[in-house]
Amino acid sequence: MEIKSALYILIPLVGALILDFAYRLYRRRTRFRGLPKPPHSFLWGHLKLMGEIASQYPPNCHPQIYITTIARKYDLKGIWYLDLWPIADPQVILTEPELMDAVQVSRVYNQHRISDEMMQNMIGKDVVATANGPVWKKLHNAMAPAFLPSHIRTLTGVMADETVIFRDTLRKFARTGQTFSLEKEVSKLLFDIVGQLVFNSSLHAQTQGSQTHRDLKEIIRLVSQQLSMNPLDKLAVTLKKNAVRKRVDASITAKVRERLAALRSDNIVPSRKDPLSILDLMLRETVLQDGSGKGANARELPQDELERLVTNVKGLLVGAMGTTADTLCYIFMLLSKHPEVVQKMCEEHDRVFGKDFETTLENLKDSPIKLNELEYTNSVIKEAMRLFPVGFGVKEAPQGATLSYEGREYPIDDGLVIIPSWHTMHFDARYFPEPSAYRPERFLGDGVPRGWFRSFSRGPRGCLGQDLAMEDMRVFLLLTVRDFDFKCAGLQPNPKPKAPYMNLDTVFGDIVFQELALEAKPRGGMMMTVKERNAS
Repeated sequence: MEIKSALYILIPLVGALILDFAYRLYRRRTRFRGLPKPPHSFLWGHLKLMGEIASQYPPNCHPQIYITTIARKYDLKGIWYLDLWPIADPQVILTEPELMDAVQVSRVYNQHRISDEMMQNMIGKDVVATANGPVWKKLHNAMAPAFLPSHIRTLTGVMADETVIFRDTLRKFARTGQTFSLEKEVSKLLFDIVGQLVFNSSLHAQTQGSQTHRDLKEIIRLVSQQLSMNPLDKLAVTLKKNAVRKRVDASITAKVRERLAALRSDNIVPSRKDPLSILDLMLRETVLQDGSGKGANARELPQDELERLVTNVKGLLVGAMGTTADTLCYIFMLLSKHPEVVQKMCEEHDRVFGKDFETTLENLKDSPIKLNELEYTNSVIKEAMRLFPVGFGVKEAPQGATLSYEGREYPIDDGLVIIPSWHTMHFDARYFPEPSAYRPERFLGDGVPRGWFRSFSRGPRGCLGQDLAMEDMRVFLLLTVRDFDFKCAGLQPNPKPKAPYMNLDTVFGDIVFQELALEAKPRGGMMMTVKERNAS
């Protein structure tokens, strides 16, 4: 009787679940009727298609590669849809600049909640890059003065000094002939530079090693491992990640409290016009509210504010040592097969800064504004970023929002993840003729309209650190390309292209297919060897 009673309860429950799933499946699949999309299955949506596309590439590619492949394979332009329920939220893909401007510039839609969820899983909630509303405005207004070009220029000497240290590392690798990860070594350099911007002090990742640098890299690696379908593996990775994150939080919290105590002790109110560090700017409001209070009378930094500050410090460090390092890796990968580009860049460096290293270093520190004269070097950077953007931001629209395209209104609301896929546009011959070719010259003068190059995104939610990133890369190239030749290690060119939109893998192999991490990163860390020119 007990078994029968249980069955009387269980059978209706299972039936209700099946009916609920069938109803949701019907609603999810039918919502895409009449909308532009690749071939669609009522049972699978686009899940089976995505699996087929992913199978033709190396594992764990960044989704922008799949999106561009689908767009090219099925001749999808402008705006189209992907139905990935129940594995992922449904998506609307934008691949033309006017449509992207409509959600990033003309109207500034919120960052999608999945961005904040991803960052929260990695480093904490309310990161400036993914926060919305008053939280974002407060964080952005606090940090923005430190990212003004005028302030970044004051850091050029720091960038130069840290790059000089990096040159010593390159000499060691050149002497031994050792294969090394360019991504790993460059991330240390950038970590130290951004450490100066955030803390006004070096973190010594290059010279002494930094536990915080290692821990942040480990967190990114562990977050990728959390995608495992094995619940026991997922639990083990989560516990390890949380332990590492706790150690990072303790280290940065100590720095925050130490700096706040110093500001109070010396009666310093950080200046927005001439900030010493981003940390000072973020502590400015707390110091202002202190008044004359010191010691026991000083205002406590509320726990939620402290946690948000620590999270954003981690976000700045992770972002800098990731995205800028990724771009430099791809620049040197491309330069290794384009000596004519190296030659033109060297000639520009000779002309603007002098022909020997000592003169260049002196002129750089005395007149950092001369970096603006490196037009061809800028083009080298932008062309690499066009070919290898570090990913995309995702947006969400309010209820009832639509986009107009070719005389028709398309829905972009109701839970859709809005993906402005500039990777797809960057490989569209309508905007970039011969899109698979590495041609920095296309960015000289007014050759590329502003809206066509979007690797830093656009609008008020564009990359806050884009001027810093460009300055970092100009300094790095200026102080290395004339003295060092890089070569990709273990290249295995593919006999024919795997992608329908480019053929770079026939030269470099699978390393051109960026891996999914926090961003679209170099596959395998970009393993390199280096030789020193004119070495005795």
